Amino acid sequence: MQITKEQRIFIVVNFLGSNSIQHVQELFQECFPEKNSPSKVTIWKSVRKYITERTSLNPNKGRSGRRSTERAPENVGIVHQALLANPDISSRKNGLGQSKSTLKRIVKLELKWHPY
Repeated sequence: MQITKEQRIFIVVNFLGSNSIQHVQELFQECFPEKNSPSKVTIWKSVRKYITERTSLNPNKGRSGRRSTERAPENVGIVHQALLANPDISSRKNGLGQSKSTLKRIVKLELKWHPY
């Protein structure tokens, strides 16, 4: 069931006020009689998203876009250790199995160093 922004706000506000899923379902049915009341999972996901992301209006916030796998913490650690051991590593011939663009991204965005 797709719920509108108004309905999502209604769910979060009433759950935070009463802390009861059943109570929210009953209030939802009274306020929006043309719609079926949302499931427990829908209510809990909206509330959890509000608590973690501080918004429940954008259902895709926090998970949109392509995942960054090359800048994973273990790769950042490997690059950091290699640069501490030898700061003159070439980005093209790094010997770490990383592409030059990935190495530059890690150095610039994750380590906050200047790759030159």
